[in-house]
Amino acid sequence: MKKLYFLLFTFSICALSFGQVLVTDDFTYADGSLVGNGAWANHSGTAGTLLVSSGQAILQMDNSAPEDANLPFTPVSGVIYFGLDFTVTAPGAYVGGDDEYFAHFKDSGFGFRGRIDVVAPTGGGDYTIGLSTGTNTAEVFWATDLTFGQTYRATVEYDQDNDTSRLWIDATSSGDTSISGSANGSPASMESVALRQSSSASDETISVDNLIVAQSFGETLSTNDYSTLRKFSVYPNPTNTGSVNVVSSSASNYSPINVAVFDVLGKQVINKTLTSEKLNVSSLNTGVYIMKITQGKAVSTKKLVIN
Repeated sequence: MKKLYFLLFTFSICALSFGQVLVTDDFTYADGSLVGNGAWANHSGTAGTLLVSSGQAILQMDNSAPEDANLPFTPVSGVIYFGLDFTVTAPGAYVGGDDEYFAHFKDSGFGFRGRIDVVAPTGGGDYTIGLSTGTNTAEVFWATDLTFGQTYRATVEYDQDNDTSRLWIDATSSGDTSISGSANGSPASMESVALRQSSSASDETISVDNLIVAQSFGETLSTNDYSTLRKFSVYPNPTNTGSVNVVSSSASNYSPINVAVFDVLGKQVINKTLTSEKLNVSSLNTGVYIMKITQGKAVSTKKLVIN
């Protein structure tokens, strides 16, 4: 069953990499282990300790049994990006300096690129974010301190040909302020995006949401129209009623929802712009399908099971 599920989700990544988006995840899973949902796989540490809670990935950076997990995508050439929303909380002052990178690209082995760290503040704030192209510790630091409990969006660029990286915080275009990591000297082809839960000396918690990997800067903003976080729910799922409800967290005055449904061979079997929350799936045979849900710039993929 696990092999079948992985095959299906791999198909969804390959077949649904429309345009420049390679993979997305809004972490709308049941509370519990992140690994075992979607195509997330453990590549280091204790499986099952990196958790999902209330639709976000939760990285406990003081975990005594840390875990690293990765989400694969179809490799491409040239420059790639990942974007994610993150919130750092801590009960007291931040203590840094012990390899607290929490997100990065990963190649087919243990080559990591574009690592972002939680690091000690440079001024009077709570903390800031560091970037390295390929080393364990940050090479450059975001100049403006950040605040515990506030959500920010990080966008990371990795140039697979020149082995360089860049970081933006809360940017709306690639021309906004960024910082650049040094060339590592070993260009690599990335195959997944990863989250890391460390066993640091500090005890901060990092919540991650609205993850997207793309081939252009602009597409890293598309999971949430940047200013308006957007999630989609599909229910009942599995279904045997001939229909499912597709619900957006956005208000009703936003653009309409389009749903495309694909079978396991990649053939599109439904393409419908909804006029209500209900999608008619009575034409589908029993089996597993992949849904691509689009509203404005927001894009999400879901597995649909017809009983």
